[in-house]
Amino acid sequence: MDFDTLRTCALVILLAPLCAAILAGVFGPKLKGHTHWVTIGGVGTAFAFSVMLFLQVRAGHGAGFPVLIPIYDWLLAGVGKAFRVEFLVDPLTAIMLMTVTGVALLVVIYSRDYMRDHGACERGYERFFAYLALFVFAMCALVLGGNFLLLYLGWEAVGLCSYLLIGFYYDKPAAAAAAKKAFLVNRVGDFGFGLAILLIYLTFGSIEYQVVFDMVRQGLDANGHALAQGTITAIALLLFCGACGKSAQLPLHVWLPDAMEGPSPVSALIHAATMVTAGIYMIARCGAIFTASPTAMMVVAIVGATTAIFAASIALVQTDMKRILAYSTISQLGYMVLGIGVYAADSAVFHLFTHAFFKALLFLGAGSVMHAMGGIIDVRHFGGLRKVLPWTFATFLLGSLALAGVPGLSGFFSKDEIIHHALTAHPVFGAVGLVTALLTAFYTFRMVFLAFAGDEKIPEGVHAHESGGWMLFPLLVLSVGAIGAGYLGVGAKPFHHFLEPVFANTFMAANPVHGGHGAAHPSFWQAYGLMVVSGGLAALGIFAAYLLYVKQPWIAGLAKASWPGAHKAAGHKWYVDEAYDAGLVEPAKKAGRVCVGLDDYLIDGLVWLVTAVPRGLGYLLRTAQGGAVQGYGLTMVIGITVIMLVVLWNSA
Repeated sequence: MDFDTLRTCALVILLAPLCAAILAGVFGPKLKGHTHWVTIGGVGTAFAFSVMLFLQVRAGHGAGFPVLIPIYDWLLAGVGKAFRVEFLVDPLTAIMLMTVTGVALLVVIYSRDYMRDHGACERGYERFFAYLALFVFAMCALVLGGNFLLLYLGWEAVGLCSYLLIGFYYDKPAAAAAAKKAFLVNRVGDFGFGLAILLIYLTFGSIEYQVVFDMVRQGLDANGHALAQGTITAIALLLFCGACGKSAQLPLHVWLPDAMEGPSPVSALIHAATMVTAGIYMIARCGAIFTASPTAMMVVAIVGATTAIFAASIALVQTDMKRILAYSTISQLGYMVLGIGVYAADSAVFHLFTHAFFKALLFLGAGSVMHAMGGIIDVRHFGGLRKVLPWTFATFLLGSLALAGVPGLSGFFSKDEIIHHALTAHPVFGAVGLVTALLTAFYTFRMVFLAFAGDEKIPEGVHAHESGGWMLFPLLVLSVGAIGAGYLGVGAKPFHHFLEPVFANTFMAANPVHGGHGAAHPSFWQAYGLMVVSGGLAALGIFAAYLLYVKQPWIAGLAKASWPGAHKAAGHKWYVDEAYDAGLVEPAKKAGRVCVGLDDYLIDGLVWLVTAVPRGLGYLLRTAQGGAVQGYGLTMVIGITVIMLVVLWNSA
């Protein structure tokens, strides 16, 4: 391990996309449609140095990590340092940086052709690539931050960039509303997150990761007193509020489906490897705090399991490809949160890693379909595209198989691990995981069969065509990841072994059954029974989708007619948005109107009354200022006469 090399890598990873964002924003118009090269260069450089940093961490695995890299001291205060800007590098940092920059680079390459046809707004092409680079910078800052304040700064920067990208088509009311919704909903979670950081500082007297985590393990606060269980639980739950916002967990999930109003590359970037994984990363990073509170861990597991099955139930009836994938993302994030809640943080991060490949592949594939269909993405308006878009179909099919958890592909291995640990923790959690796996396979291949199977159906006036090389190349690369990424978690489990130093003293130490089946020599069913069951459920879900939407579509129509209420409720997202509108949004608007009325009539009225007196006096005195010289002369004579009479009267 070379400290100077780690420092150089960390700085370049952070500064390369930031410089690219500045250059794209300032000089983009002069490049005349070639701005993508600036962002490709910046993000590509960050990825190359992320690989270099990973190799350095791997070479020094288990020796000297985590490494704190001080950059500079900010606001020196008399005695001691007020705040230190520093990076933290360890195996979790290395994996997150490679995942973020690698997927982002493919998204940027894909965007080169996609945004030429979908850029729309004035200077949109340059602005889009500047925002993408800024987004990558913000996410890298979040991951590299060596203390809670830097984590929070990166956290908020990611939220700002998501607002800019979701609302990229700002002249479209739905996009502007979606961006505002994402920003406001995340403010709710971020408020709790900010309170957590304040409480951490008040309790431990520091915001440095290592200082705080060591004190938590010792069970002491800043005064050397025993750490109250209620305090650590409050900190963990407030941190989890932030994770629920960024990672779209119940009840703060409502922003993510509407984020589909942004361009398809944005959906791939946000949903696959950046913003939505920030909450998972934060909980994993703060494992010492969460594992110190069994109550908080139970809340995390319950919220994750509930979110997973809740979002999957909504995806069953959606018709917009990107919204189906959006609810799929929420459901898969629920899996990750469930994994952390049952102390399997390494499995959760493994699923984050594999999910980045196949979910980015699916979103970019949906963008390819949208590109070919002239902007139409509703599966009711087209079908039979397998021959029209052969490469898109092949890669989309691979991503769908991985998402469905078909054995042999990446999603199967990572999802199966989480379900195994969920079953070990509590049968209910395991059952929820298995049912969600069945629903996932069904709704995923419902989308595949509606879009690509059956007779060819293309919207009128649309000239369907396969995407170009700039869009197909990322799909092919991501397909390789969707197939092979899962094998890093089998056999000797190199992925988990690499992460072991990060979680050894937190999640693994708090969960003695982690990684075990409870038997020294497990039987076939003990070792592989769950794999057989989950693989069988995936096959069952795919077969059910084929039966209902290819062979016997009348069954799907009959089911919809038989349970119209349930179908309508799921189509309306179980009326959560409507409930928020009725219970929160409309009362807030009414309260706002009341405040405006008070300001217009009461406050302004009081101000008017205060000013009425001098204005009245001025009006009365104004009559004496007519502008006639004779009047002024008469007034002066009268005044002098009065003064003389007063003087004579007093002298007499």
